[in-house]
Amino acid sequence: MPTVLVIDDDLFVLATVGDTLRGAGYTVLTVQSPAEAFHLDLSGVAAILCDYNMPEMNGSDVLVAMRELQECRAPFIFLTGHSDLDDLLPVAIRYGAELLPKPVDASELTRLLRKQIAA
Repeated sequence: MPTVLVIDDDLFVLATVGDTLRGAGYTVLTVQSPAEAFHLDLSGVAAILCDYNMPEMNGSDVLVAMRELQECRAPFIFLTGHSDLDDLLPVAIRYGAELLPKPVDASELTRLLRKQIAA
């Protein structure tokens, strides 16, 4: 099954999203910070789920770094509890990312992942 990288500073989110994805048959890598993610070999990653609001770096910066510095082209999905999605939309559109609000709905997550990986 495809490998999905989940980046979130919240251990509860990492655990619940990780469990949901493993239950759907995905191999899951979880990290608590973008710095940890940048040290991984991303060549086998089929999709990236990334929290938008993190202390050291926001999701937009992570996406730009993944695309421009690491040349990672895996589909990217922002996980956000941010109530005003208008701030995220320009970056999401520019880089072809998706937005998924928190709390994450398991069926919506797996549906969106299947769609992104198949694209």
